[in-house]
Amino acid sequence: MGLLRASDFLYSLRFLRLLTTPWEETEAFKQGIVDKDGNKLKKPQSSSEKSVYNSFHKLVFNLKRLLGKMPLGKTKLASYAAALYLIKEHAKIDDKKLAKMIKESMGIDVNQLPLLESSEWFLHEDSRCIKANTYTLTNDMPLRNGELLAKKSTRVIVEEHEPIDNVFGIPVFKGYHVKTKQTIYITQEDITY
Repeated sequence: MGLLRASDFLYSLRFLRLLTTPWEETEAFKQGIVDKDGNKLKKPQSSSEKSVYNSFHKLVFNLKRLLGKMPLGKTKLASYAAALYLIKEHAKIDDKKLAKMIKESMGIDVNQLPLLESSEWFLHEDSRCIKANTYTLTNDMPLRNGELLAKKSTRVIVEEHEPIDNVFGIPVFKGYHVKTKQTIYITQEDITY
């Protein structure tokens, strides 16, 4: 294994470990930087605080909070597919490993959830391509950098394209968040006209 691949693997393990660690067991909680729900209480000042709460931690904590809001039910799982896609992309894991991580950290077995009954309002009838349009978000969404949220009711521009990937069979599409000027990943459950 090359040095770069080894460091990527270790970084992915660190990401997954932090994602699955209960809030109260994180060093950021122990040092009073985040509360029991992962909300930031103060800006890190000392080098010790900065080592336990930096941009890496913000990314993981934001995704962890989004996952923590995930209710049982695969229809709602579709609302979080974009956040889950960011985890897959960052950690370079497949759906099977992601499902295992969700089960271990949250006790949710995504394979036992009811089948998704999703409409395909925004897909072309003759293909899997999403229709080019400006859509409105129906949920708060993570941006590609994982640090910011694209707020519900803000606009997303999508150019016609096939899904870039899927999470548990839910197609994920790439868009452009107008307000923040950032790349955003969405599912059809996340948008409306």
